Amino acid sequence: MTAAETGHLVFSTLHTIDAAKTVERIIGEFPITDQGAVRNRLSQSFRYIVSQRLLPRKDGKGRIAAIEILKSTMRTREYVLKGEADGRSLVDAMEDGNLEGMQHFDQVLEAMVREAIISQDTALLYSSNPGNLKLALSDLPAEDSEFER
Repeated sequence: MTAAETGHLVFSTLHTIDAAKTVERIIGEFPITDQGAVRNRLSQSFRYIVSQRLLPRKDGKGRIAAIEILKSTMRTREYVLKGEADGRSLVDAMEDGNLEGMQHFDQVLEAMVREAIISQDTALLYSSNPGNLKLALSDLPAEDSEFER
């Protein structure tokens, strides 16, 4: 964080499930007594958090990356600084932030299903919120589910 705070471009990787968990993981690496200061530093220094999940393609020809993007905005910096609470989540900010260049996994998965890149079963398996995704896809005809065979 010190390098980022002094204007250096910093890339790093963490094994987390999504962007919101990445924030939790970074803050959780510090003692509880330091976490308020870490939240402040992180909220001011991050520009983007990009997370990916590699999914099997519907055509069986390898995998495709579903990418989630959390961008530093006034709203997301506030959520990092103050923590998430009811009605205040990084997921909500990403879902609402399309015009600002953000995207949430489930939005990407829905688009991939609609474009026939991945199956509905795959999308639901890798989804952050399978119930909401299933509802979003309810206008599509049901596929033969490999789980129902």
